[in-house]
Amino acid sequence: MKNKNILIVIDSLGLGGAEHVVLTLATEFISIGHRVDIILIDDIVEQEIPKSIQLYKLGFEKSFLDYQRYSNKLHKKIDALEKEHKKTFDLILVNLQKSTRLMNQYKHKNIYHVIHNTLSQTSLKNRKGLRRYLKKRSLRKIYNNLNLITVSEGVAKDVKEVVGISPKSIQRIYNPINKQELQEKANEVSSLELDEYIIHVGRFDVQKNHLCLIKAFAQSDINIPLVLVGDGELKKEIQDKIDELELNERVIMIGQTKNPYPLIANAKALILSSDYEGLSMVIIEALALNIPVISTDCPFGPSEIMSGELSQYLVALNEENKLAEQIENVVANGYIIPENQIQKFESATIIKQYLSLIKE
Repeated sequence: MKNKNILIVIDSLGLGGAEHVVLTLATEFISIGHRVDIILIDDIVEQEIPKSIQLYKLGFEKSFLDYQRYSNKLHKKIDALEKEHKKTFDLILVNLQKSTRLMNQYKHKNIYHVIHNTLSQTSLKNRKGLRRYLKKRSLRKIYNNLNLITVSEGVAKDVKEVVGISPKSIQRIYNPINKQELQEKANEVSSLELDEYIIHVGRFDVQKNHLCLIKAFAQSDINIPLVLVGDGELKKEIQDKIDELELNERVIMIGQTKNPYPLIANAKALILSSDYEGLSMVIIEALALNIPVISTDCPFGPSEIMSGELSQYLVALNEENKLAEQIENVVANGYIIPENQIQKFESATIIKQYLSLIKE
């Protein structure tokens, strides 16, 4: 295949999972000779950007009337880049809802909109009656008649059956993992001087349900610490629960970090207590580093990753007793991760699937 010109549009490059995935994709495309440009809607960059990636910022400022103005500005920027490269983009990948809202009228034969999370949870949860109806209608207006990519089979089902979106096309392409790059990052010196611990990595928000994890940890009989890596709006609530259960000497909160992989690689186990996920890259990454994982069997993602013999380490939502039992079991006994468990997520496989979308 000849070298391709690829454009990625995304809301920002904060420290979220979708942002991390986009940079992994871009790096993989470049490593095999393709050109990648990234346009950010918001001026937020918290990830490390490889020098080989061309990055542009739209500088979006939210107001009702600004969506059309910035949509026009974004479309003109894309046209200008094509003139500059003297070549049209062979593939355009639009990520996250704001970007799709600005790009859903842009005409291109190879444009795809990537949905990274469960829309019924991120956008409809806690909405009832008229508010839920209006939000569903808004989501359908944004995504109807577009070529969609979802990061798991569960998200695809949610898009069609729960939210009721009618896409032009829809297909699942998993998020990629570069095992060599991951291992190199994991080999860096850890900032944590502990011999043994279990770990959770994720934002302090409702989705990740830290309270369930903390209550399960309190019920367990293990005598090693729980390390929480992350930050967010629920930090005080989480700290209050730690205080209430008198766990200050057993739970360590170390904030957000750009490279959590040395911390993951040295843990006895990684625990995921989420109420929902799109896919959950941290599960794939932990398994790739040969670290056992215990996860809630939440919609969607974890069950697609922890299939086969690993499915026994999935725990029903809000079953703190069962989660505590699995923590005790895995800390005491560990488990062997099958060699082919994450093969379908390896970057070479995923990149081929993306490049196959290009219609000449």
